[in-house]
Amino acid sequence: MSVYRVEKSELPVVVFQADGSIMKGVVFLSTTAYIHAGKQTLLDLLKEPGDFFPFRSESGEFCVTNKQTITHIRFEPPEQEERYQSLGDREDVEIKFAGGEQLGGTVTIEMPEGRSRLLDFINAMGGFFLLQNDEAHYLVNVTQVRDISPKR
Repeated sequence: MSVYRVEKSELPVVVFQADGSIMKGVVFLSTTAYIHAGKQTLLDLLKEPGDFFPFRSESGEFCVTNKQTITHIRFEPPEQEERYQSLGDREDVEIKFAGGEQLGGTVTIEMPEGRSRLLDFINAMGGFFLLQNDEAHYLVNVTQVRDISPKR
């Protein structure tokens, strides 16, 4: 074992790319986060400096994946993440990506008072934001969103 080896856990994900391709496999999360106490989350991984992260496909092939080409990532959060309850306003939305794909679900708008509109939220996002629906949790790449609108 190398002195540079860091213990990692695997999180199963489905990565949806802007070109329409879909990658099923796992990402590798650290047992400690750099920016808060506790384990690293998928969002932490995506917010780390650098444009790429390691990925292993279901068939066992390893690659490094470009964060900017991802439209969204589907995942099931570990149990300890499920306990977090946000105090923000929940809004049901419909997202359309630049390639035409659509995704619906609920976002939690955690913004300062007076700036809690969907417009304020999406303009304040850098990188990825959480969207939940009955099927799964998603991290959505704001730079790949063509438009987002409240569900009626």
